[in-house]
Amino acid sequence: MAKKQHGKTGIAMDKRKNMKISENIYLGVASSEDDDDEAPEEVTFEDSKATALRSMKQAIDSVRREKELLKEKRKKRQELFQEQKKRKLLPDNILEEIDSTVPKKPKVSEVEGQGKEKKRRRRYKRRSLKGNCSVMRVQDQSLANKQQQSALKFIQSRLYGKGTKRTTASQLLSLENKRALNKTAAVQFVDKQWGLERKEKAKKFKKKWKTKQGSGRD
Repeated sequence: MAKKQHGKTGIAMDKRKNMKISENIYLGVASSEDDDDEAPEEVTFEDSKATALRSMKQAIDSVRREKELLKEKRKKRQELFQEQKKRKLLPDNILEEIDSTVPKKPKVSEVEGQGKEKKRRRRYKRRSLKGNCSVMRVQDQSLANKQQQSALKFIQSRLYGKGTKRTTASQLLSLENKRALNKTAAVQFVDKQWGLERKEKAKKFKKKWKTKQGSGRD
């Protein structure tokens, strides 16, 4: 009988404990809901600015640390490579691959051959001598003369052709000489291909002829 009563009292105590625990849980949930319903705290501009600066500084520090680590890794790798190369621990295929990546300088004979070829091409085009003289091929010279002659003929036909009333200075002076009472020799004009002496003689002759024409008219 005593055992039954003791068991009933134990069950009753357990029920009370469970009820108390459930009340505490309910109160905790209610208090958390009340906290959520409260208005959020106001964040000032200075606080947000300080937070942004801290984030930026952390990002910069992180990037700098990564660069330093990468630089350190490269340095160690280079040192290891140099050490292995000194000890000749690298396989032959890796050494050949490294040598193939390094650009090779052209040989002296190849450079000289290219220079001679360029000089040879320049000589074929045109040879320049010291001073004001120049050497050209006969073919180029004849072609230039033909072009000049065709251009001169075109200008003469346009300026002094049959359809125009223009006349050259030599034709005009010859016509005046024919109409004049005192006939004289024809006027000798200066040609660009003459020498300096012949040019001077032609100029003097021209001046004398003009003075004679002026005195004859008077």
